[in-house]
Amino acid sequence: MKVDDGHNAYGFGPHHFHRMSGEWRAGEVEDDVGAGPPSVASWEPVTVPGRPERFAGADAVAYRKRFPDPRRAASQRAILDCRGLYGDATLYHNGDVLGHHDAYFRPARFEFEPADENELVIVCRRPTDGYAGAYGTGVVPDALSVPGIWWGVHLRLRPAAFLADLTVNARRPDPDRGVVDVAVTVDAAAAVDDTVTLSVRPENFRGSGGSMERVPVTANADERVTVTHSVEVREPAAWWPADRGDPNRYGVRARFDDQERSVSTGFRTVAYDAEDGLRVNGERVRARGVNVLPTTEPEADLERAQDVNATLVRLHGHVLPEPFYDAADDAGVFVAQDLPLSGANATADAGDDGQRSVERGRELARAVAAHVDHHPSVACYGVHDDPVESFPERVGSGRTTRYRVRTRAARTNADRELADAVAGALPPDAVAFPVCGPLGSQPDAAHLYPGWRYGRAADVDWLTETYPDATRVVTEFGAGSLVDGGAGTDAPVGLDREIHDAVLSDVDAGTWEGSGDAGDAPGESASTDGGATVAGNDVVARSQGTQARILSRVASGFRRHGSDVLAAFCLRDVDPRGGMGVYGADGSRKPAASALEDALAPVQAFLGGDPPGAVPVVLVNDAPAAVSGTLTVDAPGVDATFEVEAPALGRTTAGSVDVPADATALELAFETPAGAVERTVYL
Repeated sequence: MKVDDGHNAYGFGPHHFHRMSGEWRAGEVEDDVGAGPPSVASWEPVTVPGRPERFAGADAVAYRKRFPDPRRAASQRAILDCRGLYGDATLYHNGDVLGHHDAYFRPARFEFEPADENELVIVCRRPTDGYAGAYGTGVVPDALSVPGIWWGVHLRLRPAAFLADLTVNARRPDPDRGVVDVAVTVDAAAAVDDTVTLSVRPENFRGSGGSMERVPVTANADERVTVTHSVEVREPAAWWPADRGDPNRYGVRARFDDQERSVSTGFRTVAYDAEDGLRVNGERVRARGVNVLPTTEPEADLERAQDVNATLVRLHGHVLPEPFYDAADDAGVFVAQDLPLSGANATADAGDDGQRSVERGRELARAVAAHVDHHPSVACYGVHDDPVESFPERVGSGRTTRYRVRTRAARTNADRELADAVAGALPPDAVAFPVCGPLGSQPDAAHLYPGWRYGRAADVDWLTETYPDATRVVTEFGAGSLVDGGAGTDAPVGLDREIHDAVLSDVDAGTWEGSGDAGDAPGESASTDGGATVAGNDVVARSQGTQARILSRVASGFRRHGSDVLAAFCLRDVDPRGGMGVYGADGSRKPAASALEDALAPVQAFLGGDPPGAVPVVLVNDAPAAVSGTLTVDAPGVDATFEVEAPALGRTTAGSVDVPADATALELAFETPAGAVERTVYL
């Protein structure tokens, strides 16, 4: 739903709401006893919406706003509308409880009778039901999870009868026929005998197939009614991901009296199974992308994801506000939407017995789907993220690495009951991966970290051969790096410093491009101090270079294997000192961003093994049509040219090259009449 404070999402012109954003007062809750609002240490000025950093780490924060009666007529109804209300919230109006709310991705709406002078207090507490998602894990800093009003707050002034809600579901029962199922809710303080006008029109393209129909609505006084209707659309234009076609969307509008609400949607089907792969509108595709952690600049992160050739973004353990999904729809980028369910089934924040409530999980699954499912970009759902941890400690590279990985995976057990039960509450046609986790968790979508949590990056090839089913859908792989080398041994949020330092002492360590001496061969000058000073390179250059090397090599293995879904972890750091991101927290690119951009290109040349010696050269084609052209490999002592053709969604071995032991980089280029794809592989 496109949110427009003037009309679209809420149905009223600017004179029909009282803006509540701006300066509020807030304080950390000290005493929470009695019937009224709790006491706070002191009321400090803050900006709402927002996440005031001064309260980072607080378990409960109270927000206060005072305002006069905003109504122009006593007949107007006052509705408080909060978006992104994070935590278990209690709202007070003039000392009395107005209501409770417990899901930040669900609108919080409360009607009240304004007095001449009004005091609104909203108390937000960290969730204690085990369903905080990423916000309840160590990958998010306290500053991003401050209990509060994150997305917006308005006071809506409404007439006696108004449009309260509009939900849609676009489906295509036949190739030349579309249907938009519409549900319109009218809240009537006075009796209603009227009609709602429904229209469906192309929104971002020129085309036919629009429709307008009137639906009767009747309601008694003080009744809330929902009317449903199906609108036919002739020869609907499908929504496609950007690399397959146009992301065509339709605007659905409901008009009642002088009020209007609108929702943007699109016609597309998504299906997945291990044999048939990922299919969109009946055509097989591959999704390549990146995990996005909780962010305060989601649209900018979407653009960054596109800059590294991502066709998919996985929202890791969190939900974003409506404009992000609109932007993904517009861009033709897939969204893999996680539910807020992360970590082991037994958790200290999940009730007296430490177990999460299945019914609570199913309730939240339905709420997430209601928030995002009408968006054609939302291709799939992840349900339970990392229910177990198979590799809490790194398994270093060596002769026994693979045996130790197999043993740990075999000894790991995961209880799927919660994940499967929660997944069952999602829409029946949704593509869902109930368990997203490591080897040993029986993952439907795997988290695989060769080169980081175990072994070396080249072990990706062994993983794809040993666990072929687990490597069909890979929703996490990657490595981390530092941005600030002066942080000592402190660990940035989301970066395991022990693993990081061990990796810099292992065989994949080295620099990348111009960051330090690119002539360092893997494993040379191995460090035992986390790489603080290695062969003249500072810790940051070696750290970021190693991250780029691992990402490049691991992505190469999964691309050559033909993984249907592939998402690196992650797009951007949440800590200025570093993290698992290919971008720093400030949005600056690390070397890994360029490495990932090359690795995720739809048509790309890869090495099929590791130098020195004879190494295959493989062309991978994720495009919907065959490609042919000239593939060249160039380096001191290497000069090879191949004429090669790769089928749609296929791969071809062009030949092999003999790489000398002293080679530090290879230049690969694939040229067609339409253009060239070039990349550098650092050895």
